[in-house]
Amino acid sequence: MKEAKNNTVIKPVITMLLAALFFAFIYDLGSGSIRTAAFATLVIVTVCTLVLFRDIFPKTAVFYTMLAGMFTKVMYVIITPVWCRQHDVVDFGAGEGHAAYIEYILEHRAIPDFDPRSIWAFFQPPLHHTISAVWMWVNIHMGLATDHVRKNVQILPLLYMCILMFFVYLICKELNMKKGGTLVTMLIVSFHPIYILMSGSINNDALSVMLAAASILAAIVWYMYPTTSRIVALAFCIGLAMMAKLSAALVAPGVAIMMIYKIMKDTNRLRDRTKVISYVLELAAFSLIVFPLGLWWTVRNKVLFGMSAGYIPEVGEHIENWGFVPTVLDLRTASPYLYMKANGYAYDEYNMILATIKSSLFGEGDFASLPSIATAFAWILLFANVLVIILWIVSMIRTCANGDGPCDNGIRIFLVATVISFVAGFVAFAVSGRNLSAMDFRYSAAAVAVMSLFAGLWYDTCQAKGRRVLQWIIMSISSVFAAAAAVFWFLVGLS
Repeated sequence: MKEAKNNTVIKPVITMLLAALFFAFIYDLGSGSIRTAAFATLVIVTVCTLVLFRDIFPKTAVFYTMLAGMFTKVMYVIITPVWCRQHDVVDFGAGEGHAAYIEYILEHRAIPDFDPRSIWAFFQPPLHHTISAVWMWVNIHMGLATDHVRKNVQILPLLYMCILMFFVYLICKELNMKKGGTLVTMLIVSFHPIYILMSGSINNDALSVMLAAASILAAIVWYMYPTTSRIVALAFCIGLAMMAKLSAALVAPGVAIMMIYKIMKDTNRLRDRTKVISYVLELAAFSLIVFPLGLWWTVRNKVLFGMSAGYIPEVGEHIENWGFVPTVLDLRTASPYLYMKANGYAYDEYNMILATIKSSLFGEGDFASLPSIATAFAWILLFANVLVIILWIVSMIRTCANGDGPCDNGIRIFLVATVISFVAGFVAFAVSGRNLSAMDFRYSAAAVAVMSLFAGLWYDTCQAKGRRVLQWIIMSISSVFAAAAAVFWFLVGLS
């Protein structure tokens, strides 16, 4: 990796860490509303900082897009309690769920020493919960009140989702994407509701997705500049992602395919023995890190408690067997939000495609009581997302089939294989689960970032070939999607 790119990594990460500390210890996130003088002050201070120090900030649309995306996530964290729109969290003090998992580690200074299946959500790998417990310990020793300490746990997923945006931006730079293509990618990634929702969720989804994005970046960097240190970094990224959530292993098949392609290409189909030996040593170092780090929790629980590697408890509301046609082809809907019995509707959303799209935008929450203006923007967001999905599919096909774009075949194969792996894993889980929670696209949220890269790559190709109409269409779809998402969640905050 070039030195100039290395230098760009440190400052933004340090800045976000300092901002996280500011929000945790200075700003009262427990207000639960953006209709406060504190939030208004935060907005004013941010705007004044941008104006007064405008000479040191990048004057680019990409910078302000990412900044606005971060601000939207901050707003969402402010308005979202630790028990609201969460997944398997329950609440602190409830004795089960992700919150109890964090509390257990905080109290006992150790991971659970009993069968993790005996308490809800304790079967998950402990990386996120351990980090959260340490963070709570720091907050407690800073003298914060109990409610403030619990609310501050949301600072971590907020930080993870902001760093994810930065990782995707670095991937764009590594792929030599132009300003326009980078903007298209970052408009979708910065404002995609699945990442907004995760920024306030204190389960292990956010950390897992961020580390999956880090794995994708590390894989691309290793492919372009293969060294032992870079493959070790890749191994740590994948291993830690699996230590946060086992489903992050879905990034591994794409990495394996890319490695095989790279080795075959560089060694002239294994004829160059010197290079073969070099790659064998690198892969050995990779294996010695990634497998113990990613699988120790699974092996431990299998040995000690007989828990299967793919153990998942019964979760969510079961969906009736409507048959193939309504489950796949019946796309009629009277609401942009999920139809759930828990939200007062007669049935759970039975169409997997609709459930997937809706859950990626609105989660599983009940928004039926929102003002009509918010619901109107929810419809706009839903239709814009359909266009984004079409854009993803077309751009992936065009970029790969025609060999368009600045990246070579190895990276294209890797990105496509990664998308297929995440989507196939999600579909398999959704079909086998037969419940609405299994249709929540958060399980494969990293695919959103990868597919958005294809949209940006295609935009750059259209620009290079002078296809202005296609450029305008791609940028318009991305912009409308981002604007609709920002406005909808702002209206949720006001409501």
